[in-house]
Amino acid sequence: MRYRTGDTLIDLDAREIRRDGVPIEVEAKVFDLIALLLRERGRALDKRELNTVLWGDRPVTDAALSQQLRKARRALGDDGDAQRVIRTVHGRGLRWVGEVVELADDASPEGAPTDAAPAAQATPPAPPARRSHGHLVAWIAVLVLAGLLAGVLTYRGAGTPRSVGVAASGTRIAILPIEDRSGDDGLAWTRNGLMGLMAGLFGEDGRVDVVAAKDVLANDGATRALDADGAAALRAAFGATHLVATRLRRVGPLYELDVRLVAAGAADRSETLHGSAPAPLAVDAVAQVRRWLDLSPLPDVRHTGIGSAFLAEAYARGLDAQLHGDTAGARKYFEICLDQDPGLAWPRLGLAVAQGAAGDAQASADNAAKVAAAAREHGDEELLVAAERQLGSLAFRRGDLEAAARHLDAALADVSESRPYVLTDLLVAQASVEDERGRFDHARALFERALVLARKTGNRRGEALVLVNLAAVDNGAGDAAAAAARLREGLDAARAAGDATLEGNTLANLGAAEANQGRLLDAATLLQQALALARQRGDVQLEMLASLQLLGVLVPFGRDGDIDRVARRIGAAAERQHNPYWRAELDWALGQRSARRGDHAGALRYYDAARAVYAEAGITRSLAPVLADIVDAAAASGDAKRAHDAADAFRAIARDDARAWAAWLPLVDAQLRFVDGDAAGAIKNLAERLDRAPAAAGPAALASLFQLGRWQVAAGQSDDVLSREAWKPWLEQHPQAIALRIAALRATHRETEADTEQARLDRLQHAPQFDVPDLAVATP
Repeated sequence: MRYRTGDTLIDLDAREIRRDGVPIEVEAKVFDLIALLLRERGRALDKRELNTVLWGDRPVTDAALSQQLRKARRALGDDGDAQRVIRTVHGRGLRWVGEVVELADDASPEGAPTDAAPAAQATPPAPPARRSHGHLVAWIAVLVLAGLLAGVLTYRGAGTPRSVGVAASGTRIAILPIEDRSGDDGLAWTRNGLMGLMAGLFGEDGRVDVVAAKDVLANDGATRALDADGAAALRAAFGATHLVATRLRRVGPLYELDVRLVAAGAADRSETLHGSAPAPLAVDAVAQVRRWLDLSPLPDVRHTGIGSAFLAEAYARGLDAQLHGDTAGARKYFEICLDQDPGLAWPRLGLAVAQGAAGDAQASADNAAKVAAAAREHGDEELLVAAERQLGSLAFRRGDLEAAARHLDAALADVSESRPYVLTDLLVAQASVEDERGRFDHARALFERALVLARKTGNRRGEALVLVNLAAVDNGAGDAAAAAARLREGLDAARAAGDATLEGNTLANLGAAEANQGRLLDAATLLQQALALARQRGDVQLEMLASLQLLGVLVPFGRDGDIDRVARRIGAAAERQHNPYWRAELDWALGQRSARRGDHAGALRYYDAARAVYAEAGITRSLAPVLADIVDAAAASGDAKRAHDAADAFRAIARDDARAWAAWLPLVDAQLRFVDGDAAGAIKNLAERLDRAPAAAGPAALASLFQLGRWQVAAGQSDDVLSREAWKPWLEQHPQAIALRIAALRATHRETEADTEQARLDRLQHAPQFDVPDLAVATP
């Protein structure tokens, strides 16, 4: 029998599927599922019947069926969101709902010529199943995990709009991490995953304000013994009226969950629950605590929605994977949730975050926008804040600072000091936008405010987040040592908070800080580690961050093969994701490589491309130094007009923020004097500038030092190059500094020393730390 549905032809006898004449490869079990649903399209088939037909008497998990369903939908051009062909009928099973045309047995194969149209009988589509109301549901430079581990899980009926932080009962609960005493390594996901699941179920009716699970995990006191003093400290930190502590044990084939409710005055309630699986026990624990608090019971969700054993575990596993930086795992589990019920709001937002981390920016934006729309419809401010934050993060990553600011403003409008953890994240995000705009003083003030708030509340993840960003501000101000110190402190805080995503990005930024101090071998090692983590986790955002910074380390060494390998991956990702910011960063790095080779015309082409993107997006932090590089390349090529034009544009930026950019003006002025024919005056001015600040601290002073060295060697002033103390930190591992020293030694006839330095430079240029194998960079 042969059937057509939409643009897909299904031949049951030949066990073949074609779409637009192109064969679609599917596994045997997937085809069996499609054939079964197609033949029985007049009714819904429940899980037991599907399992019996597909697997016989073999026991299988719900996840196995869900995976086959996802593959079947994909083969038919369908998905769990649209459900145009295969629909999940809640409480009933799966049903074929797509329109079907049955083709005559003697019909010509698709694509072959035919003299007559085949006999066909149209089967009308099944009526749509009743849909629940409202079924559509790091942000920062280092890409932190969005707040997912709390909130409404799904919308059932119109309900009552709820405002964040204003629970109808006046109750605020903090769910502590599950204490796993099962002795089963396979249950490691329960510690964080079940905590997030319980937080979501507690807040489902809006009568209880729940501390987000990620905020609980960020407090290092959450895993300590819960004595009276510890409980009081945690309640104060979270602004919570109650704490919920749980302990999981395995007793033969069953599980036990000890549930303890701790209120002010050390008042305790406790009970031990028994069941066959951990996730349903977490659902029962929520029901028990609600009874203790005299809250109305939630609808029975044990067999439908997120409260079902299968979906509860899938959602909990997704939360745990997301927290540990496992992008692929998080995506898989959240997709399983949405395959079963597209109306689950927080799994949809979790999927959006995972898609964004994996580089699928458009899909991430689509899902986050659906979540935001549903949150507005239902007056769910907590969900709206999280969705706006994700949309702002996506805008920030693509360099659209105006859109990022709009989404942030929308989120901040609904957050007050009563939610310090969320406020910390949003302050960091707002400061990051200001930093990219070049408003460094305002950015630093916002970061400092966030740091005080994070430390006051014991928020280790928030503390790490702020420290990483403050390090970027310190580095931009020329204090690379302070930046590295903050990053090491931030790395410890990220690890203490268990935030693997933040840990990976801190590692990449620490590599950049080491490079800014001239320790390029150490920098390469750290950046290679970050790239390995990116590949392991499928985190394209981390890959791009580390890859772009690694290019800055490879360029001075002339490692063209490795540079090209990394550049191809960045360029492909930028094109695939339509991300002009990544492309601009790549162009800037390739321009610096061209300048190093002496190809100043090529460098200017790359710089101009990057300049256009930064100027359009208003990214002053990058635009100003690119303009300085244009002045440098134009002066080196003798193009005085172009050098002066770029210098004028740079001065316009410096006038608006003299503190940030004034340090570059002596170098810009010297380069203009050089291109105008006064090389001696240019050398004299730069030498005097460096004599006043002999340490050459900061990007501007360092650029001045290297420019002066090149000019002095060319002008026969090598003695100054050899005697200037500012070179000392850079002569250990920086190839351009070593090369200038070699040239100066040869110019002063110190050949033996020059040969020794040349041999050292040759060894350094072939150091294995700079090797970039193909597998070191993840493929989006």
